[in-house]
Amino acid sequence: MDRIGRYKIVRELGRGAMGVVYHAIDPNIGRPVAIKTIQFGAERNPGEQERLRERLFREARSAGILSHPSIVTIYDVDQQDDLAFIAMEFVDGPTLDQILSAPRAIDPERMFRLLMQTAGGLDYAHQKGIVHRDIKPANIMIAADGTAKITDFGIAKITTSEQLTMTGSIVGTPHYMSPEQVQGEAVDGQSDQFSLAVIAYEMLTGEKPYAGEHLTTVVYKIVAEEPRPPHKLNPSLAGPIEEVLYKGLAKKPDQRYATCREFVVRLEKACAASRAWKPLPRGGALNEPTLVGALPPPARRARSADASVTGTRHTRSRAGFLPFLAAILVVAALLVLVVKQAGPWLSPGGHTHAAAGTTTATETKHAGPQRQTAPEYSAPSANAERKPSPVAAAGEQAKLPGAPAASAAQKPDELPPPPPPPANKSAPVLPPEPAEVTVITSPAGATATLDGRHETACSTPCSLDAAAGTHVVSIALAGYQTEQRRVAVGGGPMELPMVILHATQGTLWVTSAPAGAAITINGKRFPQVTPAQIPLPPGSYSVLVEKDGARKTSALDLHNGETKVLKLSLNQ
Repeated sequence: MDRIGRYKIVRELGRGAMGVVYHAIDPNIGRPVAIKTIQFGAERNPGEQERLRERLFREARSAGILSHPSIVTIYDVDQQDDLAFIAMEFVDGPTLDQILSAPRAIDPERMFRLLMQTAGGLDYAHQKGIVHRDIKPANIMIAADGTAKITDFGIAKITTSEQLTMTGSIVGTPHYMSPEQVQGEAVDGQSDQFSLAVIAYEMLTGEKPYAGEHLTTVVYKIVAEEPRPPHKLNPSLAGPIEEVLYKGLAKKPDQRYATCREFVVRLEKACAASRAWKPLPRGGALNEPTLVGALPPPARRARSADASVTGTRHTRSRAGFLPFLAAILVVAALLVLVVKQAGPWLSPGGHTHAAAGTTTATETKHAGPQRQTAPEYSAPSANAERKPSPVAAAGEQAKLPGAPAASAAQKPDELPPPPPPPANKSAPVLPPEPAEVTVITSPAGATATLDGRHETACSTPCSLDAAAGTHVVSIALAGYQTEQRRVAVGGGPMELPMVILHATQGTLWVTSAPAGAAITINGKRFPQVTPAQIPLPPGSYSVLVEKDGARKTSALDLHNGETKVLKLSLNQ
């Protein structure tokens, strides 16, 4: 194929589920264009093809009115036999998917520049009433000047609908789709924001938030599960960063940010407030050290770093002090030895006896261990006789003529330990002041209490005043399971890792004979087929399974924390 319509094909750029993308030239004005082809399917009747053609043209015209630096412009749309095609702006640069596939992580400044430009294009389109529906790294191209350009605007609605009509399931990857989109519900700009948050999560952690080997697994995680906490994949991501990501990835559209730009602005501010954060390349989390326990907040990491430096200084100080202390002890031992040797010549009769109040070697051997195992001391009374230590007594003997020598039984290397310092009963010991324990939850608005005391209650995000010691923080929110966290307060402020609240729910296993039946619960069709594990909030349910025209219905009650197995036979 050398031409499509009036456009001359230069080369093939890539292939997708619905067709081929070409680099072409518009011969009328010499302008390079990208030609995206969409194969409707020859098996369709003429009426159906005409309906799809009209819908494609209508959506392409809607997207054609978008004029924004971060949106690829649509020039033309036409059909040739059963092949529809769109001529659009040619961007001579890589896709974001290719950039993220590089072995090195994306530069933080470049990451936020691309996210902000993409958010600007999305918000502009949403103001025009147009939703992209297929935001993913492969649909964001990077021009030669570094500008992010969103491609396939307005076309995703056609191709997605066509895929569903043709196969009954989503063709391609749903990793970046919102919960409302994978469930077939109406979507608005919040759906595109969810997709942008998935991209941001992947940029920061190197992993997709919803991964799985099978399509049904991915869809289930998007609808029912929270993504893995980012700091467990990238330890440099602090609590505020996780909070922004979780809000952008909220299951309900009204729980996300008002605009895509607000999401990116909040994320950039959270990263700026966190120290030493960094994005990871794809798969980079596998090379990161295993994180044991919860990641401390940035302020606590800074204090830990300061403490490490201080500890180094103390180590160096001890290293310099030990030789000095050893020299003093050697000199003291030599002094005692000299005094003992000189005792007979210094005393009048050359008699040797222990100085008054000194401790003999035998007493030292018995007294030493007692002092080590029971270091309890009391201050001496005012009338108690002051007894000099052996070293002091020997020193006095050396100074005074006629002083008795030290006991012969007292060996020079068996010096008794010095007496304990008198207890200072006048200085009161002040208890440490209470420290703030900051609690952040997703969703916010939960009630946090300390040790079950209702007078400490606050609404998250908030801080609890806690004395030094071990405490239990309880977090409760209507419709969600109560969470508890044990914290050890050491006198300084601390921040708990974000607490993700899980809705109160039970688990329903739906099986059928034969397997592969569609599941409808309380009138809502679920994406899974039997056998399937479906989490549901407590309540009463009517379950319908159907396959090949056979149907079976059953009613049941499900309680919080309960796992119930429902087996239905379609062969009867």
